[in-house]
Amino acid sequence: MMCSLVKAQNEPFDSILQRINADLQLFVTDKVLTDEVSENLKQLNADGSWADINYADAQYDPLKRIKNMATAYIRPTNKLYNNAALHQAIVKALQNWLEKNPKNKNWWYNDIFYPQAIGQSLILMRSAKTKLPADLEEALIKRMIRRLKTGDGANTSDEALHFLYRACLTKNKATLDSAAKYLFEPIAVNEGKEGVQVDGSYYQHGKQQAIASYGRVFGANSVNAAFYLRGTAYALPKAQLAILVDYLKNTFLQTIRGAFYDFNVRGRGISRKDSLSSGIGGLIEKIRFFDPDNTAYWNASALRTSAKKAAAYGVIPAHKQYWKSNYTLHVRPGYTFSVQASSNRTLRTERGNNENILGKFLPDGATNIQREGSEYANLMPVWEWDKIPGTTSRDYHDDAGATIKSEWGILGTSKFVGGVADGVYGTSCYSLAYDSVQAKKAWFFFDREVVCLGAGIKSEAGESITTTVNQAWMRGAVDTAPKELSRAPFWVVHDSIGYIFPQGANVTISNEAQNGNWYRINHFQSKTELQHKVFKLWINHGTKPTDASYQYIVVPGTSAAGLKKYDQSMIHILKNTDQVQAVKHLGLNMLQAVFYQPGILAVDGISVQVDQACTVYIKGLNSKSPLLYIADPAQEQTAVHVELKLPGLSKPKSLNCNLPTGAFAGATASFKIKE
Repeated sequence: MMCSLVKAQNEPFDSILQRINADLQLFVTDKVLTDEVSENLKQLNADGSWADINYADAQYDPLKRIKNMATAYIRPTNKLYNNAALHQAIVKALQNWLEKNPKNKNWWYNDIFYPQAIGQSLILMRSAKTKLPADLEEALIKRMIRRLKTGDGANTSDEALHFLYRACLTKNKATLDSAAKYLFEPIAVNEGKEGVQVDGSYYQHGKQQAIASYGRVFGANSVNAAFYLRGTAYALPKAQLAILVDYLKNTFLQTIRGAFYDFNVRGRGISRKDSLSSGIGGLIEKIRFFDPDNTAYWNASALRTSAKKAAAYGVIPAHKQYWKSNYTLHVRPGYTFSVQASSNRTLRTERGNNENILGKFLPDGATNIQREGSEYANLMPVWEWDKIPGTTSRDYHDDAGATIKSEWGILGTSKFVGGVADGVYGTSCYSLAYDSVQAKKAWFFFDREVVCLGAGIKSEAGESITTTVNQAWMRGAVDTAPKELSRAPFWVVHDSIGYIFPQGANVTISNEAQNGNWYRINHFQSKTELQHKVFKLWINHGTKPTDASYQYIVVPGTSAAGLKKYDQSMIHILKNTDQVQAVKHLGLNMLQAVFYQPGILAVDGISVQVDQACTVYIKGLNSKSPLLYIADPAQEQTAVHVELKLPGLSKPKSLNCNLPTGAFAGATASFKIKE
């Protein structure tokens, strides 16, 4: 009877603690861990400190080192298992931390990382043959105590995680109640507030797209919590499970190509080394324990993101326009293509804590083009930051012109930003008005290709204005035709991606080595000088253009031989002005158009007239029952009147198209047109 009572008192604390302990040891390689811990042991001072650590501004170390020491000590497979000298070192290092009580200028370390790291080391040592001294453990648990700030999205779940650690260490039900409540609190659709949005994107630090920065923290913490608490009275409720699964499946994991993130979703984290490496295999493995309904999807994702299968494995064609975050994601088995823009409804990609110092143009139509996935990984130290892929900007003398001068919360400047989508195809637009440059930029997404148009490009600035087509790792040869790039059309192929310029352009190709270091973009990173060969392709519009334009077609998954056979006649660029940009795809029988003002598109036997600025997409263009998709990028109109004359219709059609409003303003509305 007494045994049953003790067991009841220990549950679910012991089960959760054991799950956390096992989870902390996932993917540990004992030899690597032994070498690292052995070196840290040699460098440890007699008082338990390390000479190379500034304790007045401590960051991840020394707590990360102590956690690794604890991991090695408790693992029977490790050479340092149950090593008495190692145990003594762990005690000394923890005692030293306790006495020094470091404080960092960045609250995140003090309130999130420190208590989490302490809790992890204590949980690991609970399984040790020789425990930590009871008074030391008790003092460290008290040091973990922080006031939990609610309603702060990913940060709330981050803080609640160390509440969970403390609850299991102390077997305190009230603390566990709080931990479970606030771990799951962010799993909600928070219209206009930080967290998951109605379009499936994620906000943090105000209305700023943070899908794989803070959104990754949110996803990881939520999955961990659901994994740890499964099968207990604290298990994740079904309604919240649906929200979490939808975010992970239809947004977050879609931004990972192979094992690498789309750089457009990493926020200021783009300036950190290895920030595009996803490293989420273990996360996906856990999801399968509490969401068996999507096992096939999680299996394919785990294999793909761990590089056990090719980047195309299990990928289903999809296209999504995130109207809340001004982000477009176009996914095909053969490639991923995304666009990030900013509007006066959202915040630009932030600089914060002296991270992302040169990211001024990241939210100005940046295009991420991935095939294998690592096309941009760790290239950022040597990027030319006024030539971010996809952007139209001033060509500054040096990268100082790309400096973000204010930290946090800079509002976008454009009203007309968004697009239209049907889940598989779509078009996006960005009315650029920033840094003394104006342009109408649009992207038209099909299966084999993405058509990129720019019009009305003008500036009074002294620098030349350029549109960068791409800037990625130099890999292999660069093929062009014609070789002299003096006739239209011409094309360029590099790293299995083709770029066609139907009307020619003043194009420059560079495959030179570029220099830089991480510190110039992030003051927490290394000053070591780096040099990498970079493929860079851009269009020069000259100085003080008044009505310049560009058009190019991106064809991923091709070669020089393949591009020679590519049937460009399937693509008709119907219009490219500052009033209308439109493309017809003959093979797919569809028309996509951006109207920057009320007007008419009359060409190729087609007439589309609208009484409001909008984006329009017509599928089944020549059929007797075409589909019309329409959206308002400015998110102001409640209806658009459309007059249509289409080849498949015997007579003109007049439609009054009601548009989504409220939280769904900017979303796509669809209408079936009947003969």
